[in-house]
Amino acid sequence: MKKKHVVKAGCLAASLLCMSLLAGCSGKGSNGSAENTMNNSTVQNNTAASADSAGQEEADAPADTETAETDETYDLETMEIIKYNIYIEMNNYMVEMLEILDDYYSVVEYADEFALIPDSEYTYKYGVHSLNSSIVEDALSVASMEPSNEKLDELTKKIADPMRALMDTFSDIDHSSDYADNQYEKAKEFHASIQANVDTFTELSYEYMQEVSIMGAEQSAADEQRMLDEGMLIIYNCSHMITVTQALLDECYAQEVYDDNITELDLTNIKPLYDELAETVEAYKTAVSDKNQLMKESLSDSAPFSGLPDSLLQSVEWMIKQVESQKPIEDPGSNYLGGIIHIEEVLSTVIDRYNSVFTE
Repeated sequence: MKKKHVVKAGCLAASLLCMSLLAGCSGKGSNGSAENTMNNSTVQNNTAASADSAGQEEADAPADTETAETDETYDLETMEIIKYNIYIEMNNYMVEMLEILDDYYSVVEYADEFALIPDSEYTYKYGVHSLNSSIVEDALSVASMEPSNEKLDELTKKIADPMRALMDTFSDIDHSSDYADNQYEKAKEFHASIQANVDTFTELSYEYMQEVSIMGAEQSAADEQRMLDEGMLIIYNCSHMITVTQALLDECYAQEVYDDNITELDLTNIKPLYDELAETVEAYKTAVSDKNQLMKESLSDSAPFSGLPDSLLQSVEWMIKQVESQKPIEDPGSNYLGGIIHIEEVLSTVIDRYNSVFTE
């Protein structure tokens, strides 16, 4: 199974809009070696769409199959948000599934015939857990509805069968207590299902997540402009520091650089993003020091992000110094200060805090 960087976006409530962001976790190749790294993503939900933009009170309804089947009760703008919500959730599941596959193939050989990796440090079922495949039915329900999203609608229909099959197999493995009986007879059956679907699912999931990433980026820009227009400087700067860090990580990925080859990173486009991040962090500090601004944004805590903005900025600074030193990272799969993984980890924490402060 060939590994790439992947992008995960976040689920929307019908009255919320979100941006896609990347956080990190190290990945292994199908042979158990650290070929490339697959990125797990976390979610930033931006409170961008008000009840006015949603158009209907029904916009707060959950995005499920029942909702999708009664789309005639929603205007197109509201239905677009509901549909977007479901596609974002599909994206989230895909990233989780890629992580499960990564763990699975750290124990089992990537081959048609079932075989355990002799020197694996893990045991069968490692990292495999149950997933609810009903999200696939939800996505299929909205894929044929208006407003259309030509690329994602078509990708949803293509990926539905392999995605459902893998999710159901993961659940079967998770609930199996006799997989080792009769020389792993059940494990062999599970493996046949995984092997039959993994390549198609992996290829389509990368395409899917790329399309969701584009949607998320477009929405993020609109959300941040709205924040500025409304004078919401604290939430804007919190959002923008995440946006800038994501752009910086995207530049690393575009250069096909990760911790195992970090000395090859060209800093030409990285340093301006670092400067922008530094300016954004300072603007955030200025905004939270203003009690009237805190009141305007209904924040009682003058330091809602504690020292996280500084930690985020420092993580990028350490990476730049690592590149400039031209010293490779000795253990590129770890959370190494000066590595891209460390930036992803700090960014993930920042996003979690953003969600807890502004969207929960």
